[in-house]
Amino acid sequence: MSTAVQFYCPVCFAEVAADERDAPCRVCGARAEEWQRRDYTERLIHALRHPNPEVRMGAIISLGNRRDPRAALPLAECALAHPIDVVQALAIVRALHAILPAPERETALDMLAAHPARAVRRAVARMRSEP
Repeated sequence: MSTAVQFYCPVCFAEVAADERDAPCRVCGARAEEWQRRDYTERLIHALRHPNPEVRMGAIISLGNRRDPRAALPLAECALAHPIDVVQALAIVRALHAILPAPERETALDMLAAHPARAVRRAVARMRSEP
């Protein structure tokens, strides 16, 4: 049994047919090759808004590995935009832990300290109590 691969516009995340993936997006007009010239961290940050949670999780892990403080606030916003996805939010706390210390990281942690899920709030508190 084969499963069909789903393609999305890299900018607006509209579904794209496989035979149209190299054409401009019918919804927003974006072209994939133009999008690929953008900074990789910027593209990962944008992927945090993807409708597929697996794509978001890949972006979360990659952003943590990159350790770029620019990702801190978008990561916190992602966790708050999907409050019932506790696994994703905990991955975001781990990614924030990996990000280099910066004011953006502290602001992101402040935001997540008020997350609806107790497990997330506790993870933030544990992270802040570590040396």
